[in-house]
Amino acid sequence: MKKLTGAYHLFDGKITDIERTTRDGFNFGKMIIDGLGEFEEQSMTIDFQNENLVATKNGKIIVSVPDLICLADMDSLLPSTSEGIKYGKRVTVLGLPADDKWRTTKGLETVGPRYFGYDFDYVPLENTLAEV
Repeated sequence: MKKLTGAYHLFDGKITDIERTTRDGFNFGKMIIDGLGEFEEQSMTIDFQNENLVATKNGKIIVSVPDLICLADMDSLLPSTSEGIKYGKRVTVLGLPADDKWRTTKGLETVGPRYFGYDFDYVPLENTLAEV
């Protein structure tokens, strides 16, 4: 899959908790995914604001905006949007590196973690995964 899409397979699991609130026209929330298969005994948390913003695996941030965090149904591989996620859904989590323009200073000011109120700097997905 990486060769075709540039995507990294980050996690497989079942959504075991989900919180949602709506304010100022945005869907805010957090989901907790408990690992399945090779990810059993592990956990992933994904924060979202309409789109997925930050994924934390076993307490460590592994991907954040502007890189993409994509969820797909484990059985059908159809995309799962933040509106369509629900308790018990089994998902595969993929990470895709952002286009280079989003990784510039101006791009990060526009869509980086600090723009969304997070208190950490962006680290490219491929660098984060190299450390794991």
